[in-house]
Amino acid sequence: MAHLLHEVSKYVHLSISVGEKRKNPARKCMLTLSVLVLFGLVCSKAFGESPAPSVHWGSLAFPDQYSTLNTGLTLDRFTPVDGAGAKYDSTVTNTLGFNLITFSWTQHGHDRFEGWSINVTGGISPTANQPSEFFQNKVIHQLRHLPPVPSFQPRQDTDAMFDGSATKWFFKNKTGGWGGGFSAGTIYQEQFFRAGIRRLQVTPDLYHGDWRAVSVRLSGLGRVSVQENGAVLHQTKPTSHIFQPALAIGQYNTNERGEQYPTWEVEVSATWDSGIFVNGVGQSRKQFFWSAAFTCGPVRFETWNDSLGNLSKTDFGPTYGATITIDVFRL
Repeated sequence: MAHLLHEVSKYVHLSISVGEKRKNPARKCMLTLSVLVLFGLVCSKAFGESPAPSVHWGSLAFPDQYSTLNTGLTLDRFTPVDGAGAKYDSTVTNTLGFNLITFSWTQHGHDRFEGWSINVTGGISPTANQPSEFFQNKVIHQLRHLPPVPSFQPRQDTDAMFDGSATKWFFKNKTGGWGGGFSAGTIYQEQFFRAGIRRLQVTPDLYHGDWRAVSVRLSGLGRVSVQENGAVLHQTKPTSHIFQPALAIGQYNTNERGEQYPTWEVEVSATWDSGIFVNGVGQSRKQFFWSAAFTCGPVRFETWNDSLGNLSKTDFGPTYGATITIDVFRL
């Protein structure tokens, strides 16, 4: 607990410093409020979802079907040009490398608020060119034999985002739901509504073992949001629409609360986003992404990209991201 409180105290200092640096009292109050919520989580007995802005970079945007407490690292990279020198037509002209140190807490109601869940997600980022530039040019582009992408005036600052949401679930196995939430911080502001299905079993059990049954499961999500500018994204599209289908295969178990969770899982998805980025005349930049996620026990890794075969060959704008997290509830 002492270590956690020490980390929170550092978060307080950084959050307030960001508000003061921007000379924006509203942002300072918002960040201070997020810190108070974090204190409440640390000190409560009860102790994720993707942190903003990953959902607009192509990451999975589904709410958690079971109670979790995740912590980890999330990278999101934006490049204004590609390896051939072609320019991304938007109002963002510099390289962005978000390195978000994150927490995400989801709690499902049982005795009270049965069928509902709430989520709180936060992240603080020492925004810089590395390490995302290394992974883009030295790993991904070398594997795919692509030219390296140059960096242009990389942002060097501290950024923070805070997200909250509530979801109403349907059916005993919580395969359908709707809800809404918000994202706020230095990058941009957003309020959203989402609805869809999550891990609907579409095949008979393929195998039975000590870790229960293996099956294939289908997910689909629709998301509508209202967006406002931030310190990083000075001009955003007022509204955004996201459609995201996903397919997973895994082995699924049930915890003591009756919640299903994957003991291991491989999940792939495609995302169409009407865009939060705009060009000089205010037109939105529509994006196509793919994502692949791997879960094994409490560890989860996911990566997303805007290039996939002949469907999409872009390599600028919100180009790629990755996250690795550990679910503390499952340790």
